[in-house]
Amino acid sequence: MVVFQLAAIAESTGEILTFPANPEKGFHWGYALYLPQTMDTSKKLPILLTMNNDDEEESPENLKEMVLRDLRRNYSQYGIADGVGVPMLVPLLMQGRTPLHTRQLNRAVFKLSEGPFSHIDEQVLAMLQDARSRLKERGIRTDKKFLLAGFSSPGVFAWHWAMLQPGHVLAAVVGGHQNPTLPLEELKDIQLIYPVGVYDVKQYTGKAFNKKAWQKIPILLVSGGDDYNDPLPYNHVYGDEEREVFKQTYGEGNLQQWWRQAGQVLATEAPNVLVHTYPHLGHEAVWEDQIEFLKKHIHGGPLQPIVLTDTSNRPALLPIRVTHLYLGKQAPIEQDREYLGDSDLILQTNKDAPYWIRYKSTCRLDIVQGDEKVLQGKSCNGIFETDKGFSFIQVGLSEEEMSLLRASKKHIFSVQSYYPEILEIPSNLTFTVK
Repeated sequence: MVVFQLAAIAESTGEILTFPANPEKGFHWGYALYLPQTMDTSKKLPILLTMNNDDEEESPENLKEMVLRDLRRNYSQYGIADGVGVPMLVPLLMQGRTPLHTRQLNRAVFKLSEGPFSHIDEQVLAMLQDARSRLKERGIRTDKKFLLAGFSSPGVFAWHWAMLQPGHVLAAVVGGHQNPTLPLEELKDIQLIYPVGVYDVKQYTGKAFNKKAWQKIPILLVSGGDDYNDPLPYNHVYGDEEREVFKQTYGEGNLQQWWRQAGQVLATEAPNVLVHTYPHLGHEAVWEDQIEFLKKHIHGGPLQPIVLTDTSNRPALLPIRVTHLYLGKQAPIEQDREYLGDSDLILQTNKDAPYWIRYKSTCRLDIVQGDEKVLQGKSCNGIFETDKGFSFIQVGLSEEEMSLLRASKKHIFSVQSYYPEILEIPSNLTFTVK
């Protein structure tokens, strides 16, 4: 997933160490350890755990280079270690092939009982324990519990690891994760299997979810109010089984609607979690708030409020307004015209379209003629970006669908959006099929 940060963080100046896999100690993957230049080593420091966010499936060496590059440039959550002044561990754990998604500890990974991708939560705990020994050799004393930070996929990992290993966590900051695993086994008579809930955690880990221990962890859970970076359609994130349970639990809707429903559950079941929505932010983070939260909870709970950044005055990302409709190669697209089909419906917008607008949950529309819905539930399947402040959205129509449109007495059609708060399509815009 692409991640944008709200504010830049200075170039990394700390020391970077790497350690190889050590199956005898319990971990089949190496890890990187980042030591900020400024740390108060006169007292015990917690290690900060964050998962890497690199899509590498083939080469551990390539992944290592990616993580080291990110650490040297101090991207995203890596800057949190400098801000809090603590060592940070990044597992050199590869993505894994679909259906595995190790960086999110998805269900396919969760169910594994053997092999290098099995029991990832336990492997990471073993890495952390090994890192404590390595730091002790350098005269750096560390807390036996850890801090967690993550945004987007690493945010999902942080949320899941805290639920699977709650006795080892001091505090956590999680961003860009709008489908949090609920601390419940059942809801509305629905068995909430992992990662929707914790119904079958004991079946696969041998230990029941320790809700009492988890509720002692202060957690900051944040999302952008215009973030529709929905992982549900992706088979490498959700399988059919848990996707169906998710839909039964949350019903039809979009990511922001599901986020609000999850927040309502957490308000009752998770007094340890501070849930916040940043107005007008998309899939982007406010690192300063995450740093402030961890500094305040560096020794754990209870949950303390912090003053979160006010983004209400930022220009709204949404809705994206459609300004013109074109059929096929009529669209004035200068680059990538070879990807245009004669039966593509092209929507020109008034601004740059976030890449997640193509998702089925956010970009669904009907093609109508008068009061009749001729084609229903069409999804956007591509975006043509421009450098002129606007973009084009591609909707593919099959030959059968085109024949249906041509068979109509009137060949003029308009388009209705399922979610006008995301994609606004004026009713007076039309396109003609000949």
